[in-house]
Amino acid sequence: MNCRFSPTGQAWGLLVSLDLYGCNGKVNDGKAIKNYVTTLCDDVIHMKRYGDCHLELFGEAGTPLAGYSMFQFIETSCVSGHFSESDHSAYIDVFSCADFDPEAVKEYTMEFFGAERANMTVTPRLYDENVRGGKVPEKVTVKKAKA
Repeated sequence: MNCRFSPTGQAWGLLVSLDLYGCNGKVNDGKAIKNYVTTLCDDVIHMKRYGDCHLELFGEAGTPLAGYSMFQFIETSCVSGHFSESDHSAYIDVFSCADFDPEAVKEYTMEFFGAERANMTVTPRLYDENVRGGKVPEKVTVKKAKA
């Protein structure tokens, strides 16, 4: 796909990760989280949902680990999230090999969960051009991860 976030202008897909803080009570409401996913997929990123949204409540009550975890398959990949009841925070990832607007995802998500602030990371998922019959563009550099 064409991707304005990719150093080559092309990408296999796009990953948007949101860390939200100071959220409202919807992070503790399974029905609200499912409604969020439905609207996000249908109206914000325009992706076809595949099956039902999987939602489970995990962790010991009163600890930062307690809260819902969510997963939704979409035709072009998935949406996942983890919600902390005690910290009033949410951590949501949207990955798709079809293009979508990261700012629209952030705006809708912050509004839905009443987040006071958010960090957004946008990552193009690159593919090996050699697999597609071409060459890797010279301007792509690989950085070693720090140990």
